[in-house]
Amino acid sequence: MSIIIFSRPIHSGKTSELQHWCDKHVSAKIGGVLMPDIDGTRKIFDIRTKEIFDIECKYPANTREPLQSVGQYHFFSKGFEKANTVLLEASASGCDWVIIDEAGKLELQRNGLYEAIKALTERLVYQGTDKHLLIVVRDSLYEAIVSFFNIADHQLVHQLNEITLSAAAGPDSGN
Repeated sequence: MSIIIFSRPIHSGKTSELQHWCDKHVSAKIGGVLMPDIDGTRKIFDIRTKEIFDIECKYPANTREPLQSVGQYHFFSKGFEKANTVLLEASASGCDWVIIDEAGKLELQRNGLYEAIKALTERLVYQGTDKHLLIVVRDSLYEAIVSFFNIADHQLVHQLNEITLSAAAGPDSGN
């Protein structure tokens, strides 16, 4: 599996560009999760099933559900459990592309999508195949994520038109 890291600044349209990229390649076997902002609240979008489910808790004082928090944002732990399952199932079902939107501060705390990212980046069984893992990372966390998950061989892109569905170019250590 080749690993591609799609990295740009915060609020630069990474999720929107990724959604358009997935829509453009409907014939490809793409799975994973996107985290779009819908009506002012972050959601999880299952790329394969098109299911949308809640992840962001806007009123943490009004819930008894377990939450994961980072800064001013609060997320439902059950939402992340489901998203991790979606990611692992996408890989197990033979998707050619598994999309993770995104690896960030929660994952650096071993929360959020950490379990799926850890499992998928450690799978050596995909080396040399046409399977791809695409991870969205904001540019300010790129080095920390690469180091934390020990992602040595990967291709770094700042625009999705830099890659093709057939395969990523050779590994890039982030240069």
